[in-house]
Amino acid sequence: MSHIYKGACLCGDVRLTISAEPKSVLSCFCNDCSKGAGGTNQVIAKFSAKAVEITAKPDSISKYIVNGTSSGSPKEKAFCRTCGCPLWTVPQSAKGELLLIRTSILENGLDLRPASEIFVRSRPSWVLPSHNTTQWDEMRKG
Repeated sequence: MSHIYKGACLCGDVRLTISAEPKSVLSCFCNDCSKGAGGTNQVIAKFSAKAVEITAKPDSISKYIVNGTSSGSPKEKAFCRTCGCPLWTVPQSAKGELLLIRTSILENGLDLRPASEIFVRSRPSWVLPSHNTTQWDEMRKG
């Protein structure tokens, strides 16, 4: 598989190779993403699950189902069991076809600029909107 993106968690126990461009890149300010990031928001790249190859040491990925989400749909959060690094989210509404991968774990992932910001109603007043991004009070449609 030729790759476009490679990435890893902090300790390297979980590695990704991605063979496609993201379907979209967004910044999410929902409470779940803020808590998961340990900050105001998370920047996420939405990839087809078929384009993502995951290589991990045995038992290195932990998963947690978040119910009662801001979007109204449960989601599965994956993180490295060794270093605790947040890896990706699988929205159950997407039936496993999408992985929302944290851009910060990808090589040059922070060069992926969000086209939209979602759940901006939860953005702290001291954080300004990103320049030239679509703003959504809740879940981005489409």
